[in-house]
Amino acid sequence: MLRIAAAAALGLLAASPAFADWNKAALDKGVAKIERRAQGRLGVALIDLKDRKLWSYRGSETFPMQSVFKLPLAVAVLQQVESGKLKLDQPVTINRKDLSLFHSPLAKQFKGESASYPVRELLRLAAGLSDNTAADRLMREIGGPQVVTAILRQGGVDGMSVDRYERQFQPEIYGLKGFGWDELVDEQRFRADLRALKPEVRLAALAQALKDPRDASTPEASARFLEGFAEGNWLRDPKNTALLTGIVTESPIGADRIKAGLPAGSKLAHRTGAGLTTDGVNHATNDIGIATLPDGRRFVIAIYLAGARADATEREAALAEVAKLAVASQR
Repeated sequence: MLRIAAAAALGLLAASPAFADWNKAALDKGVAKIERRAQGRLGVALIDLKDRKLWSYRGSETFPMQSVFKLPLAVAVLQQVESGKLKLDQPVTINRKDLSLFHSPLAKQFKGESASYPVRELLRLAAGLSDNTAADRLMREIGGPQVVTAILRQGGVDGMSVDRYERQFQPEIYGLKGFGWDELVDEQRFRADLRALKPEVRLAALAQALKDPRDASTPEASARFLEGFAEGNWLRDPKNTALLTGIVTESPIGADRIKAGLPAGSKLAHRTGAGLTTDGVNHATNDIGIATLPDGRRFVIAIYLAGARADATEREAALAEVAKLAVASQR
């Protein structure tokens, strides 16, 4: 109080620029409206990278990450590169048993029983193209999911946890057994087993998965992780930060989510996440990133949509709407 009074007496406060802040009332009302239309649970966190102002909606609630985990995974990989445990040009052998399920460009073009890929290429595939095989193999290479969670905790980020491989948690969302590393992933078998379940069994398992603290994050935890990345705090070498920033900025995935709500000429370094829709309920539709607007404004945005009954187009439009509202509400 004394310092404030003294500053005011000297006229210093009047000379100081006012801190920007979010239009909280507009965000509260607008995001709640978007959530109702999406027919799910929506979580959002925003951080202004100039003034460090935070706004969130369901910011401390836990949401399934899906492929969002591939961004902290990439940071963990690059930390091992910096410590000398890995090299970017180091070849990593992938065997047929390493192929994961769902989205994997690597698996689609895979031939024979084994092939080698440099760490740099697996990073591009995992973080940029959301390749599940590349992500699972990189995570195994660095020591497992617990290594990713450990670096998050060491960096002061609680509320964000990476616990399983894609080949494990995707079937487990619906109460099915995940695939181990000693067996071939049979996606056709998985889908057949999923279809064979009674709808009430699938929905009950999904309801539990939506509350599972594993492989999940709060919007605020994701925003704090991104804030650290934007400041270059996660990696010692700026070249590594630039490498990963380039990969996730050039990613063609998720063009109809956050990116669609930003002004023309904006840049977005981001990572999406998406889960299956069964019995009319979608597991997750997510996008988190660092937005740079044409006027120079920069902010972190983390959006999670879980258990939504809206269709895919409506879910992605909801995320774009949140981004557009965030731009309009930054002042």
